[in-house]
Amino acid sequence: NMGYISKSLLKAEFDDMISIVSTIGITLAMIIAFIGILNFVNAMTTEIIARKQEFAMLQSIGMTNAQLKQTLIYEGISYIAISGIISLILGSLLSWAFLNAVNHMILFFEYQFQIMPFVIMLPLLIAVAIITPLFAYRNINRKSIVERLRDNE
Repeated sequence: NMGYISKSLLKAEFDDMISIVSTIGITLAMIIAFIGILNFVNAMTTEIIARKQEFAMLQSIGMTNAQLKQTLIYEGISYIAISGIISLILGSLLSWAFLNAVNHMILFFEYQFQIMPFVIMLPLLIAVAIITPLFAYRNINRKSIVERLRDNE
């Protein structure tokens, strides 16, 4: 009538715990990524709409539509690059600190740095940084340059 816990039973329980924690982590990361993308789209669109008079003035002195689009795309990509570098550095440090603390509570826990989620999200973020300014610019470019210069919104 002696009870025992085998190594295989402990491993199975630990694997179940890992899958649950992974599922929760992936879900939270996807929600935060979606909120971040929406925030970026909102910020870029608002900025372009707020600067429509400035863009009209630049076009009135000779800036072409292609040059303006290129400038807006570079601006969006620079925002992604700056936020990516900051989040990579701060996120790595904070995750290491947090998971190192967890390592002291769960003895068989091991921290492993993962770069793949960042590498997977990078093309999506660059696509958003290119598409968002183009759509926002297309929206404000419906009026003529003269009409946009006269707008005082």
